[in-house]
Amino acid sequence: MEEEIRAEFESSGFSIGGADPGAAAEILSTLLTYCINYKMSPADLVSNWEVYYLNRQLNGLKLESSYLDGFLSHLQNEVKDRIIKEETSLHIYSSNDVDMLLSSTHTDEEGFLDTPSTKQEKPNGESCNSELTPLTTDRPSSSRLAKTNGDRITPFSQRVNKFTQQYVLNSDNVASVPSKDEIESTEDEVIRRVQPSKRCTLQVQRSQPEPGCRFMYDRIEDRFNYLEDRIRRSGSLFSASGLCGEPADATLASEESMFSVGMVICDGEGHLNEKSILLQGSVEHSRGQRVRLDLKDVDRFSLFPGQVVGIQGHNPSGHCFVVSKLNDSIPNFVDAQLPRAKKQAVDSEGNQSSDVVSRVLSSMGPFIDSDHPEIKKGAVDQSFQDIFLFEILRKLQDFTQYLGHNVRVILIPSVRDAHHDFVFPQPAFDLNLPEDITHQIHFGCCTMDILKHLSGEEISRKPPGEKHGDRIGRICTHILKQQSYYPLYPPPAGVPLDFSLANGALEIASAPDVLLLPSDLAPFVKVLSLDESSEEPKRFICMNPGRLAKGIGGGTFVELNYNEDTDKTSASLIRI
Repeated sequence: MEEEIRAEFESSGFSIGGADPGAAAEILSTLLTYCINYKMSPADLVSNWEVYYLNRQLNGLKLESSYLDGFLSHLQNEVKDRIIKEETSLHIYSSNDVDMLLSSTHTDEEGFLDTPSTKQEKPNGESCNSELTPLTTDRPSSSRLAKTNGDRITPFSQRVNKFTQQYVLNSDNVASVPSKDEIESTEDEVIRRVQPSKRCTLQVQRSQPEPGCRFMYDRIEDRFNYLEDRIRRSGSLFSASGLCGEPADATLASEESMFSVGMVICDGEGHLNEKSILLQGSVEHSRGQRVRLDLKDVDRFSLFPGQVVGIQGHNPSGHCFVVSKLNDSIPNFVDAQLPRAKKQAVDSEGNQSSDVVSRVLSSMGPFIDSDHPEIKKGAVDQSFQDIFLFEILRKLQDFTQYLGHNVRVILIPSVRDAHHDFVFPQPAFDLNLPEDITHQIHFGCCTMDILKHLSGEEISRKPPGEKHGDRIGRICTHILKQQSYYPLYPPPAGVPLDFSLANGALEIASAPDVLLLPSDLAPFVKVLSLDESSEEPKRFICMNPGRLAKGIGGGTFVELNYNEDTDKTSASLIRI
C-alpha cells in the first residue's frame, strides 16, 4: 500500500522525501498510518493533501516531513467536520464555547444575530444553529413572520460588530500590512468608506439558462454536441489567428510536422498523468478519434481533462503523437482589437471624472445552504423560500435603504442553495420583489467551485532549475484561456452539469477586467496576465473572496476599489 500511496502522489506531480530514501520511507510509513487511522484510500489521501497544499500555499512539489504535523491537523479537522454532518445531534466543544462562557458581554451577539455561533441557549430563549443565521423560531403566520423579522434586523447605523482588515493588495500583487488605524473598523465604517455618488447601470451580457427552464433532460447527443462545438470553435479561432495553419488529423501517421487541435482526455479512470494523456480531435478533422501524446520534448505544460489545446509535432507510427510545441491559450482574448468587457457589462453612462463613485455589491450563494444540519434533518418550520425572503432579502433591503438608491446589488445563486434549482449552469433567481427595491437588486446566474475541482485534476511540468510558480494563479488563467467558466470534463461526482443547457451558457465571450471565483480554498486577490510573452499582456483581477461564514466563526469578504484599470485598483481582504 505504501507503493500505491507513492504512485498516487507522483501521478499528481508530488515527490516524497526528495533524494533521501530513509526520509521517504519514514514519510510513507506515516502516510500509511493516516490511511489506516482515518479509513482513506491513497487517492483520498492525495486529494486531502492537495487541498491542504493549496490552502497553505506551500512552495514546491515535494512532501517533506516538516509538513506532516500540519497535514495531520487538517485530516483531523476534516474527520471532525464529517462526524458533525453525520451526527447532527453531536456537539464538539471548542475554544469558542469557553470564550462564550467566560465572557460577560453579550450585547454584540444580541444586536447582530447574523454572526454564526454554536447552538447555545440565548437569554430570550432562542437557539441559534451553526453555519447559518437562525432558522427555527416560533412563527405561526406569514404576517407575524414579516413583522418579527423586520423587528430583528439591526439597522446598519447601530451595529458594532468588528471587521479585521487582513491585507491590502496593489496591482503588482504585493500585499501590504494595513496601518494600525486600519486594522480594525466597525461594520458601519466599512459601509461608509465609499459612498456612491452616481448610480451605475448594469447591462446583462449573457444570462442563460432562463428562469423556469427545463432541466435533467440532457441526452448523449447533447453531451457530444457540447464537446464537439468546443473543439471545432477552438480550431477555427486558432486558424483565424494566423499563428498556425489549418488543423490536421493527429491520428494519421506522418513524419512531417503538423498542427492539430483537440481536447485533453485521460485514457482511464483516476487522475491524469504524463503516461495517460490522450488528445481527442473533432469529427470534422479526425472523426472524433483519440491519439496518445508524447510530451518528452515539451519543457513546460499545464494540463487537465477537458482542456482544448493546439499542438505542433508529428506522428511517426500513427499511434503516438510526439509534441514539439503546445499552446493552451485559445487565441481570442489576447487580441488588442477586442472591446473591453467592462464597456459591455457596466456602462457608466458617459465619461465620468475620477471623483465619481459607483458601488455594486456582489453577493454569492449559498444563501440557504443545503449542507446546513437543520436543513438536512428537515427541522425548519418554514419554507426555504420564506427563509430566503425574510433572512436575506429583507436585510438587503435594509442595506440599500441605508446607502441610498445609487447602490446596486447582484445576487448569484449556488447549486448548494436549497431553495433553488439543482442544476449547472444555473438559472437566475426568479422572485417577485417589493417595488421599492426591484430597481436596485439584480440576480446573477451561477457559482461553482471550479478552482477546487481544477486543482485536483491539473498536472504540470516546469524547466529544470526554475522556481515553482503560482499554481493558483495558473489555474485561474486557465478559465480565461479556455474561454469557459467550467472547462473541466468530465466533471467530478456531484456536479449536476446539464449539457443541454451548457452550450453557450458557460462560454466567456470576452475577457473580463475582474473575475470572481468563489471557492472553499484559501481566499485571495491577484493581478494576473493572460499572455506574458506579448508586449502589452492583458491584465485582469482575479479574486476568491472566501465564505462569509466558516463553521461556527466568521469568514472573509473582499472590498475592491476599481478605477478604470488594474494599475489604479486596490483591494482589501477583510476577515469578520
